[in-house]
Amino acid sequence: MDRPGIHDIPRAQVLDRLRQLAVQVEEISALERYDFLLNSRIRVTLRTAFPSSYRRTAKLRKREHHYVYRAWNFNFHHRGRIDERYTDFFICVPLGGGAIDLDHAYIIPWEVRSGKTFYLPDSQRPYRGKYSRFRGAWELLTQQGIPAPGPEPPASASGSACGTTRWQGRR
Repeated sequence: MDRPGIHDIPRAQVLDRLRQLAVQVEEISALERYDFLLNSRIRVTLRTAFPSSYRRTAKLRKREHHYVYRAWNFNFHHRGRIDERYTDFFICVPLGGGAIDLDHAYIIPWEVRSGKTFYLPDSQRPYRGKYSRFRGAWELLTQQGIPAPGPEPPASASGSACGTTRWQGRR
């Protein structure tokens, strides 16, 4: 899939999902740094990523163990810099696990972003990092306020981050 295609297919599905939220949705031109404008005031930026992998070798006594780790990396920066606030929310959609399941997208408010990227590892266990409470949090886009940092949700679900059959989504 070419670079624009990586973004276009999820963009159409996200647009449909936003329209289901009973908010006014305006698509923004590709020249802007955000993708959607909700209710004429909330800027929303779509980020998509395919999983990347890296290999590790560990020696334990006389044996070597080889591991391959898969993860998705979502960039919040532009060429390594975040000079200005250009959006109010990021919608991070992991790709590469079959059909796109927007229930596994992360809706991350700008205020809680603490770095330039969001690293989402693939694992048998659910992601329990700082953005875990934003998985499937579409309701944030319909609320007036931005959520304050709070406790992590209980780890009752299991599976990988990409929405494969191992994934038990948020209910």
